[in-house]
Amino acid sequence: MISFLACKKEIENLDQLKIEKINSLANRYLELNRFSGVILVAQGNTIIYKNNFGLADYENKIPFSNKTSFKIGEISELIIADIIRKMAIKGKIQLSDNITKYIPEIKSDLNINDVLNDKSNSVVASLGKSESNDIDYNSLGLLIEKISEKKIQENIEEYSNELALENTYFKKLDPYLAVGYLYHNYQGNGLELQKLPISNSENTSSKNGIKSTANDLIKIISSNDTNNLEIEGYLDNDGFSYSLYNSSKNKISIIVLSNRRHPVAKEISNSINSILNNKEYRIPLARKQFDIDEKLLNDYSGSYSLNEGMNLEVFVENDSLFVMMGQNKVHLKPQSENQFYMEQMDASMRFLKDTNNVVNEVVLLDGFLDGNKIKRIKK
Repeated sequence: MISFLACKKEIENLDQLKIEKINSLANRYLELNRFSGVILVAQGNTIIYKNNFGLADYENKIPFSNKTSFKIGEISELIIADIIRKMAIKGKIQLSDNITKYIPEIKSDLNINDVLNDKSNSVVASLGKSESNDIDYNSLGLLIEKISEKKIQENIEEYSNELALENTYFKKLDPYLAVGYLYHNYQGNGLELQKLPISNSENTSSKNGIKSTANDLIKIISSNDTNNLEIEGYLDNDGFSYSLYNSSKNKISIIVLSNRRHPVAKEISNSINSILNNKEYRIPLARKQFDIDEKLLNDYSGSYSLNEGMNLEVFVENDSLFVMMGQNKVHLKPQSENQFYMEQMDASMRFLKDTNNVVNEVVLLDGFLDGNKIKRIKK
């Protein structure tokens, strides 16, 4: 009991060392252009850490603020579920009713509560996942509109007023909406930011439609009175990615919202959770030249089997390591003694050794901490 209380007190009073670790972690992802946005950690309703990294608009050098909104993708389902539950409390709908009672064109044997809870008490677990029951995410937004006889935007405005949300909405012109970006070699000039056009979906309560802020999401989590939550992802046609973690055990919530499409928000959230619990975590290596003993390069040369019809040939030339990727000869620059990055793409190769200290496989890293392992078939 004493140990538990000590741990709880430590989280409530986040110490400087943990703050510095979270900042260093986020700044590394920012430096790699995989993340730009806001990180918020709360215990219950109390925010114990919040910081912004990068800019909301790089062309106009506009910083993030408390009002900066992000497209939140599947996190939107929390809002939709909460609105439906509040309708039930007010007696406007019965959660035990079959959804076809309100939307006859949907053929399903599920009642509304089944959809919201998915029999595992997870608010978002089954929305849009059941082909057999023909329930998709927009169906729930349509359900709200039919019951309330109001557009989804009006429902969300009422919901926002009820929870005193600062900037959560479905569809409107908003000067505080962050600009979404990709980071890739889209012009053949190497890695660079590409601004994506601002778009709004016409679909009812579409994932691309609802926007919110990190501060508002904490209020929404509290309003839902949910159990464990792990929601993460990115928007296909927009430069946004996101992660939301909530633990019912220690009441810790971690929110990562990014105006980069690269989906490392969950990776960041996992590392932050490890920092909070004094566990080991990994930080991505910087894409900077590492001084390596050139004699080690020969250890990594050889053929690696990508699949039955394709091998990757790694070889040493002029005291440097290269890999043939199709017809392209790609220079591998050392980040560490066993990891090498590719300058024209956000990718790396990490060479692994067996118990005999011989390289037997390589991990292909496509902008993440982990990737696919490929066996070495010939030295």
